[in-house]
Amino acid sequence: MITVNLNFLKKLLIIGFIGLLACEPQLSDDAIPIVPFETIELNIALPAYAPLQSIGGYKALSEGATRGLILYRLDNITILAFDRTCSYQPQDACATVNVHPSGLFMNDACCSSTFRFDNGNPTGGPAWRPLLQYRTSLMGNTLTITDQPVN
Repeated sequence: MITVNLNFLKKLLIIGFIGLLACEPQLSDDAIPIVPFETIELNIALPAYAPLQSIGGYKALSEGATRGLILYRLDNITILAFDRTCSYQPQDACATVNVHPSGLFMNDACCSSTFRFDNGNPTGGPAWRPLLQYRTSLMGNTLTITDQPVN
């Protein structure tokens, strides 16, 4: 017959619980600063914006927000605009999001966080907040981006 020391078992459970808490992600970094910018209007019929004419197309801009914007064509009527500032420790000088060379997702090479194109949510790395998204409207070939955050 096996006897179990209850005090030992309690201590083991407490140590295990503390160990699990220590592995939780750090959810206390700074929020992405919202930086006002002039409304941006783009004619997506121009060759420079040709990728935005197709669903799944994307274009990185150096203008708008803190470090620029990444635009993504979600469907026939929607183009999303995400701040290129990473949501993990956005005050770091290298916290800049780019489109991964595969074109399948966005990433910050500094902290190795990855983000979805369709909603800006993190999919890997230490980032736990989505990228800041700005309001857009598409009328014909004219895309308007304002400094009003969506999320």
